[in-house]
Amino acid sequence: MTDIIIDIIDLKKIYKVKNVEYVALRGVNLKVKKGEFLVIAGPSGSGKTTLLDLMGLLDSPTSGKIIIDGHDVTYFDEDERATFRRKYIGFVFQSYNLITYLTVLENVELALAAAGVPVWKRREKAEEILSLIPGMLELKNKRPNELSGGQQQRVAIARALANDPKILLADEPTANLDSKTGEAIVELMKKLNDEKEVTIVMATHDPDMMKYADRIVYIRDGSIEKEVIQNE
Repeated sequence: MTDIIIDIIDLKKIYKVKNVEYVALRGVNLKVKKGEFLVIAGPSGSGKTTLLDLMGLLDSPTSGKIIIDGHDVTYFDEDERATFRRKYIGFVFQSYNLITYLTVLENVELALAAAGVPVWKRREKAEEILSLIPGMLELKNKRPNELSGGQQQRVAIARALANDPKILLADEPTANLDSKTGEAIVELMKKLNDEKEVTIVMATHDPDMMKYADRIVYIRDGSIEKEVIQNE
């Protein structure tokens, strides 16, 4: 049984904009271990988000391979990708992406509905997930516009955990937060990584958020420059 949960092999992504080619990834090779907290670091435009989108099956590569938990998912069609995402992957974005007219509880319940959890079980499961995150259960009847940025991001993390994912992908999750709140969010993710053994891949350019990682992979101009192993 391999301990590699994500295996990226010679991954390339080329976008075409008005007949002009833009190379976003240039043959990236990367292995992520089960239970690892990996940071992908680099400046804007380096390819961090593209790599995360491909890992999360939100986009397809131009060439190369993506193997997740032993499944070659490289050229899944849209239905296959959606089914696989629901089973394996949770997402946290910098913009929270909460539905503003729903309560905190309803936002989490919606993710459970998408995962096929029956109606009678959704509320109980949503409350159970919110109780994992300090201070969230008592805010369950609030709407996103009544919450601070940090609280909204915590709801987004709760929603991402709704389908008990093996992998949590976080794209600049602290970018819209002050440093203290950002640190609290990454500490929460590290706690989930330690206690629930969720594999976390986080893209960031903030050095203060990198100290929680087991390993940092630095990417620039679509290529991996170096990696640093820490917290061993």
